Formats: sequence, structure tokens, C-alpha cells
Amino acid sequence: MFNKLFAQVRFLIIGVSLFVTALSANANNSLKINIVDVNQKPLENMVVYLEAVDHKITKKNSSTLEVGQKYKSFTPYISVMQLGSDVRFNNQDNITHHIYSPVGDNKFSVKIRSGEQVMKTDFNTVGEVSMGCNIHDWMSGYLLIVDTPFFTKSDKNGDSEIIIDKPGQYKVIVWHPQMDEPNNRIAKTITVNSTMEVSMQLSKPMFDIPTQQNEDDFDFLSDY
Repeated sequence: MFNKLFAQVRFLIIGVSLFVTALSANANNSLKINIVDVNQKPLENMVVYLEAVDHKITKKNSSTLEVGQKYKSFTPYISVMQLGSDVRFNNQDNITHHIYSPVGDNKFSVKIRSGEQVMKTDFNTVGEVSMGCNIHDWMSGYLLIVDTPFFTKSDKNGDSEIIIDKPGQYKVIVWHPQMDEPNNRIAKTITVNSTMEVSMQLSKPMFDIPTQQNEDDFDFLSDY
């Protein structure tokens, strides 16, 4: 009787141990990133993304990205998406905008009347897409296309968090169009195997972010 009870308890312990091991193997890993400038001040709206170094990423982020035009400016100023996702341009102003990007493999030109939306499904190359408006030449915005689902932007405290579904070695990349670094990026390679924190500091001051405002107080109000 004792031997039978002992065998049952031993089987239960092994089963619980295997269950905990399986949960641990499938657990997500949280990577927290803090970004500061040369003076240790936190930087907001910096794009942060991860590229796998020792394995292939198969996860996809298929969410539709929305880029608005509001108060004659791009909202947000910087957007980021995974390669293959769709983009919805949403004109929330009471005037027409003519959004365009003049260079690169992802160049485009679309006219959006007041209250209209336009879907773009043909961004097929990774990289930066600089955007402007043919009607309002002070408007500027950026779209960064990355080949990874692991991306975000920093908050006002310079903090961001990315949940990784697989431990391993990753390159942490920080990007901003006004960053005074090669390709507007800094990077650090780390090994992620649990919840971790990493700090990223710029080595040079950032350039000024352009003001999306018409200095001449003049605007086109026609339907174009």
C-alpha cells in the first residue's frame, strides 16, 4: 500500500515539474529599454526595434498602421511598422492633403480630400520613408519599415518595453530621423533569457525636430 501511494505521489511531482518546465519554456521574455541623450536626459518617441542574431523570427505583426493628417501636420510625426503591413492615411482636416514620398523603393503620391482615408498595401522594402505634403510644404513625417514584429517607441521618460516570445541573442536598435549617428541609428547586441533591462545613450546631441507650422501664415483652402 505504501509503495503504491509513494509511486502515485512521485508521479504527481514529476508531472507538476514537467508542467512548470513547459510553462517556463513558453514564457515570454520582457525587455525594458531606457534611452537618454548625451546629458542623460530621457528621449521620447524614439523608435526601438529588435533583430534576432542567432535565430530566425517567424512571428508577424499584421496590424494596420494609421498615419493621420491633423492640424496640417502628420500625427504621429514618426510611425513604425513591420514589412508587409498595411497603412491607412487618414485626413482629419477640413482641407485636401497630397501626401508623397519622393525617393527610394517606397516612393508614393496620394491625394486625400477632407475626411477621406487611403489604404496603402504596397510598401515592400525595409527602410525609412520620408513624407511631405505637396500642398502644405512645411508638413513632414517619417515611416520606418522594419523586418521584425518587435518594435515600439519610447515614452516621455525614455522608457519602452518589448515582449519577446523566444529567448536568444538580439540586436537592440534605436532610430530617429534627427539622430546624429550613421543611418540615424545606434545599436547594442544582447542575450535575452529572462526579464531584462538595457540602457541606450546617444553619443551626440540630436538635431532639432522641424516645426510643422506654416511660418508665412498662408494656406491653400481650395479642393485642389
